[in-house]
Amino acid sequence: MDSGRGKEKELAKQLISLDLDEGIRIEQRSQGKKLFINRNACGNFVVQFIDNSKNQNSEINNIQYFASDTEVLEFVKSKFDKNFSTSLY
Repeated sequence: MDSGRGKEKELAKQLISLDLDEGIRIEQRSQGKKLFINRNACGNFVVQFIDNSKNQNSEINNIQYFASDTEVLEFVKSKFDKNFSTSLY
């Protein structure tokens, strides 16, 4: 099995079961990228993307809202290659 595909499946499971008091941290240390995912009271996903490799004054540390886990997965795929790590908090 492709390890990247396995990570996507695991992340999809984590997103579906994410509670209001939990979060997911995605990190790719080699590129200085981090992503924090939480859920708000309405059930929407709140995502903060941080890219330390870019200028701190640009619009890289932004917060976005997504209605579905599918949208979050597409966002993750657009920002990270397959060598990322996830952790629940």
